Amino acid sequence: MDTRIENKQLRIFLTIAFGLPVIMGLFMWYGYSNDKDLNLFSLTHMYYPAAGAMIALLTSSQHKKLIPKAFFLIYLIQTVVMMALSLSGLFIAGDSLVTIGNLVMIVGTIALWIAFFVTKKNRRTAFGLQGKNWKLTFGLILLFVALYTLLMTSSAVLGGTFPALVENFSQAQTWLMLFMTLVNYFLVFTPYLGEEYGWRYFLQPILQKKFGMIKGVLLLGIGWGLWHLPLNFFFYTSPADGLISVTNQIVVCITMGIFIGFVYMKTDNIWVAVVIHFLNNNLSLIFSGDFTGESMSGYSIGWSDVASMAIMLTIIYVWPTLTKFFRNRRNLNPTPEERAAEADLESAGEQENTVVPQPTAH
Repeated sequence: MDTRIENKQLRIFLTIAFGLPVIMGLFMWYGYSNDKDLNLFSLTHMYYPAAGAMIALLTSSQHKKLIPKAFFLIYLIQTVVMMALSLSGLFIAGDSLVTIGNLVMIVGTIALWIAFFVTKKNRRTAFGLQGKNWKLTFGLILLFVALYTLLMTSSAVLGGTFPALVENFSQAQTWLMLFMTLVNYFLVFTPYLGEEYGWRYFLQPILQKKFGMIKGVLLLGIGWGLWHLPLNFFFYTSPADGLISVTNQIVVCITMGIFIGFVYMKTDNIWVAVVIHFLNNNLSLIFSGDFTGESMSGYSIGWSDVASMAIMLTIIYVWPTLTKFFRNRRNLNPTPEERAAEADLESAGEQENTVVPQPTAH
């Protein structure tokens, strides 16, 4: 495999995945300074990694004939529309743009479902969209739910809010919201695919190949955390708490990145990462009883919160690094170009093995 191609793809990916947050972050700073609604910026932020990966592959892959172009183009169009709506919100007052943005996400997700199922399996396989190992996938998703429940329960006990947690789950509304959240996944998975297709499918194998199994995932976690910087300063918290928020974000992304990276290595199924990311973001609202999502922005955080969170997250999510599986380079997922090359060879082999009946003389 020519590493020059992978290096070119990596440069394109990093330019887009990290360049767009810098540019849009400047607009977020303007919006924060002028008390604008930045909810759409937060949602759109999740689209950038996959956009970077898709553009890198569309422009430089040696296996373009296998690219699921309809899927990629629908996603990229949706990204551009979401960016335009986010920027428009700086100059147009009211909640209408947020509503439109949510509709764009839902309609775009449905369009991606259609594109997914009309795309041939060999194309989905070639570019990491084909699901596999479903029994193991569901088992690891259940493991994540158990670990997440342990995390939230431990946090409630240590924070003295366990009675409130029990009261929350004694309400029928909580279980109804949980059910609706799980159903909504099928209508809103796009932004979660946006992160995981970029971080896990594209970047993780390249970094692990270059720097090693553990160091590669750690570097990804640091980069993933820093990538949130505009959100940390202008959405999640305030500039006054921005540094603390970024530090906490890096801790979360390193520890969560280890676990999600592990399950992706185990299954080679990008959809397990997408589902876990979705559950991580949305179960927090269920456990907190905040069904509006207002607690996700404008909160305060201290260094003691970062320290306690680091300890709990390390205990719950970092254990895969101690396994032989995680350290074994034979368990490295293929890089995007390696995966596409393998699928290309398989397609060529199938064509060669196809026997074309020859006409016979009578």
